[in-house]
Amino acid sequence: MGWLSDRIKKNGIAVSERYSRSPVYFDLTPAGRTLIQSLGCVVPEAVHGRVLDAGAGRLSYQSLLEKHGDSVVYLDRYRSVDGLSLTGDLENLPFADGSFNTVFCSQVLEHVPEPEKVLVEFHRILKPGGKVLLTVPHLAYLHNEPHDYYRYTHYGLQHLFTKAGFVTEEVRWSGGVLSFLGHFPSTLLLNLAWGIPGLFHFLLALNILWSRLIGWLESEDRRPKRFALNLVVIAEKE
Repeated sequence: MGWLSDRIKKNGIAVSERYSRSPVYFDLTPAGRTLIQSLGCVVPEAVHGRVLDAGAGRLSYQSLLEKHGDSVVYLDRYRSVDGLSLTGDLENLPFADGSFNTVFCSQVLEHVPEPEKVLVEFHRILKPGGKVLLTVPHLAYLHNEPHDYYRYTHYGLQHLFTKAGFVTEEVRWSGGVLSFLGHFPSTLLLNLAWGIPGLFHFLLALNILWSRLIGWLESEDRRPKRFALNLVVIAEKE
């Protein structure tokens, strides 16, 4: 089964590279759909001024951030795409104190061995009154191994942000059991079908409908959910 696992992994990278800046990127899986719905509710109030996308990856959030920020700096540990501003380590950011109005960090903190240091750095580079908008998984299967260290709870996040000097304004729940269960088959089918044009595009269209249906069923609200897929945090530096 090693060849099958290698094919899925290789094709998964190809699918992400092809669609990472496409309007359909967040409809590739139900998990993406519910996450972008949640972010759409909070980005207008949380993102402004000079923005750092910390752990920008393939710049999937570029259009969303540039719509609301005056300027956006894209930083990642590895230079994987054109458009990345610079490479750097989140635990030792290459910026002066008080350089940003907003730090955006999505689905990254679980891959950092020492998240406390990262949040302290975010606090350092923010101006007074600046905000962090951060998303992390609550439910997720192992991914990006071996650099997959943590899953978070509402209480754990509040503790980490308070310890770093922030005031936590909101922890919002995103997605749920349907998004969690739907993510794996969506990813598996698309990755297996990559390179088979007719089949891939049929499954892509099916996935978009499937993801939007689950997005509707798990529409955004603020009621606590024991089985939230992801958590979205807004925290402020006083």
